[in-house]
Amino acid sequence: MPWNDNKGGKGPWGDGPTGSGGEDKSPWGRPGDNGQQGPDLEDSLRKMQEKFANRRKGGGRGGKGGKGSGGGFNGAGFALFAVIAAVGWVATGVFQVNEQEQAVVLRFGEYHSTRGPGFQLRFPDPIETHQIVPVNKIQSIEVGSGAKGQMLTGDANIVDIDFKVFWKVSNPQDFLFNVKRPVDMLRAVAESSMREVVGKRDLVPIISSGRDEVAASVLQLMQDTLDSYGAGIQITEINVAKSDPPAEVIDAFRDVRNAGQDKETTINQAKAYANNVVPRARGEAEKLLQEAEAYRSQVISVATGEAERFRLIYEEYRKAPRVTRERMYLETMEEVLGRSDTMILDGDSGALPYLPLDQLRRKEAN
Repeated sequence: MPWNDNKGGKGPWGDGPTGSGGEDKSPWGRPGDNGQQGPDLEDSLRKMQEKFANRRKGGGRGGKGGKGSGGGFNGAGFALFAVIAAVGWVATGVFQVNEQEQAVVLRFGEYHSTRGPGFQLRFPDPIETHQIVPVNKIQSIEVGSGAKGQMLTGDANIVDIDFKVFWKVSNPQDFLFNVKRPVDMLRAVAESSMREVVGKRDLVPIISSGRDEVAASVLQLMQDTLDSYGAGIQITEINVAKSDPPAEVIDAFRDVRNAGQDKETTINQAKAYANNVVPRARGEAEKLLQEAEAYRSQVISVATGEAERFRLIYEEYRKAPRVTRERMYLETMEEVLGRSDTMILDGDSGALPYLPLDQLRRKEAN
């Protein structure tokens, strides 16, 4: 309230002007330059108190007549809001996990359980939370580009290798709590493993026929390292996309490799020709041996038969020499004349016509 001692004396700010009623005024009650009185502080405070009292009684909207209805609406609205808030809070504990995922449930930030696919329930936030981890999704990272792909081989050469690592999550709990940056960690382990494997091998097998062996060794070494870390990651495949010498000498290495391939091609062609010719030559030689054996057997048999026939003739000749000589003569003449044309002549009458029976026999035979 303004300072007023009801004596018309001085206030705390000095002498105040006296109005028509003889009352002292405070600095807020001084007349302005236009000669009018300023607002009274008591009236202002009283009006503000009445306004707050009307609002507490529900008269803020409809004046004094809206007193009862305004209070009832506010109570029901607050109850409805509380129910909706409670349902929403409970709903934070309902979540869904897809087929290729698993959910790790945390209670007050500590591991509690692992949930499989489907609709799952847990305590609402912040009592329990969950994190979705893809466990059956095959992911990949590429390793080796530029200077990072150049590695020293066991025979003190340099090879440029680019490869891809395919991996998936095998243990969601270990993956979340033991691995901070999985991609960076996998890239570092892959590069270290590849350098170790390459450092134990010569250059030529790495850039030619030994790629599969290198990939298998890197996969095994990476898996052992990740298991020792407890990373919860499984390496499914290592694909060596490029393993070449450095760019400065790659043309010379390609010429050497092409020459080696030409050598292998020539050797294979020679082996194929030998496999074709040698068996055929062996077959021909075996055929000649068999024919010679057959001819030998035939000649021996014929000679043996002729010798036996001559022995039998000789035996008959010893028994009857004259008859045997005549028989031998007749058989010889029959054989000689049977192969020649025959003409019969009579010495007295000259040439006589004859019947060419031998020619008729040859025509019938043909």
